[in-house]
Amino acid sequence: MDTPPRVTDPLGWGYSLANVIELLTACLEAVPTRRVLEVGSYEGELTRDLLTWADLNDATVTTVDPLPPNRLLELVADRPDLTLIEDTGAAALASLDELPDSIIIDGDHNYFTLSAELEAIAGRAEDGPLPLLLFHDAGWPHARRDTYYAPDRVPEERRQPLAHNVGLVPGDPGVSENEGLPYEWAAAREGGPENGVLTALEDFIAERRGLKLAVVPAFFGFAVIYDERAGWASRVAEILAPWDDNPILHRLESNRVDHLVRNHSLAQEIQELRVKVNRQEALLNDMLESSAFAMAERASKLKQRGEPIFSRRRINDVLGK
Repeated sequence: MDTPPRVTDPLGWGYSLANVIELLTACLEAVPTRRVLEVGSYEGELTRDLLTWADLNDATVTTVDPLPPNRLLELVADRPDLTLIEDTGAAALASLDELPDSIIIDGDHNYFTLSAELEAIAGRAEDGPLPLLLFHDAGWPHARRDTYYAPDRVPEERRQPLAHNVGLVPGDPGVSENEGLPYEWAAAREGGPENGVLTALEDFIAERRGLKLAVVPAFFGFAVIYDERAGWASRVAEILAPWDDNPILHRLESNRVDHLVRNHSLAQEIQELRVKVNRQEALLNDMLESSAFAMAERASKLKQRGEPIFSRRRINDVLGK
């Protein structure tokens, strides 16, 4: 897709697959895709780009979200050609009349949910080639660690031990109470069996012949599974080859994530300092208006015969008045 250079979510997390839209749509065109399904649209940032691409490529877009935010609902209202399925990914895949040409999965980032979605796709494909499958968050922090939007949707025996409202830090397999990127629900430990997006993808292809996995280590990891039996497989492989497991991208992403985590921690510290300063300013202003403080200031002047240790003038200087 011919789009001008841009950055989505500037100074933010880079959380959207829209950050790799040129590579993603090149894969869609290689199929070529006439029907694309997006599982996990959130506010529809990628969905908007997919609709722009679809307009130019005689394609249709269906998106899935069990709890669509207002911005996504507004997009659906603006684009009657966009089909929204308000359900979980696995249930939506089971309800389709037929599989689309390409499926983008960026839903709940845990092993159980993603595996259920993959099994639903494989079950519908039966013995035929799978559609082109594209995924987000195959890199840190979700590659080897489950996170959950709604833990109660996952059977307790299939969930990792949970940590609530914690921070995740690269290189730390545990969780932090006061630093790192914040997650409401995350696996308490990184690694091990049935834990994480990349683990689910690797386990899925290990059980089936002819499936190839490519991982582009940028913006939390863009992954593609393609079936070598498909007539378009060689074209997709050629597009992904320079990007797959690229060591330069690995270093860039590691650097980006380190800065992201550090900047988030600094932002939290600044916010805490602002709260502290605001409380101090409020206290000093209360002191300025206090008759008891005025009496203490006069008494201090008489006792010291000069500038008192504490005075309205000194407080006003501190407050910048």
